Order: sequence, then C-alpha cells, then structure tokens
Amino acid sequence: MLYWVSFKLFIFNISMNKETVQSKAKLWVLMGLGLLIPIFLVSMAYIAVNSDAKNQEKYRQQQAEQLAKIKAREEAEKLKKE
Repeated sequence: MLYWVSFKLFIFNISMNKETVQSKAKLWVLMGLGLLIPIFLVSMAYIAVNSDAKNQEKYRQQQAEQLAKIKAREEAEKLKKE
C-alpha cells in the first residue's frame, strides 16, 4: 500500500512539474507581449508624429507656392488691364 501511495505521489509530482513548466512558459509569453505591445504602440506613435511633421512642411511649401502663383497671375492681369 505504501508503495502504491508513493508511486501516485511521484506521478502527481511529475504531472505538476509539467504543468508548472507550461504555466511558466505561458507566463513568459504574456510578459513578453506585455512589454512588446506598448513599445510597438509608442514607436508607431513616434513614426506617425514624424510623418505628420514632414507632411505639414510639404503642405506649407505647396501653399506658399500656390500663393506666389496666384499673386503673379493677379499682377499679370493688372498689367494687361493697364
């Protein structure tokens, strides 16, 4: 009887060890995702801000060019009228 109880406890310990190894692996995966997801989000936000700044600069440059063309066209029309 004692042999049977010790054998069952041995089997139980082996199964517990496998479960703890699996739970630790899951824990490490979840901790890794917990770190990687915020880092990914912050890096994407940084890239978006930089891209937006470049787009704003291009927009200002295009707007200035368009204003210069409009002024030149208006002055040319004034000269033609005179």
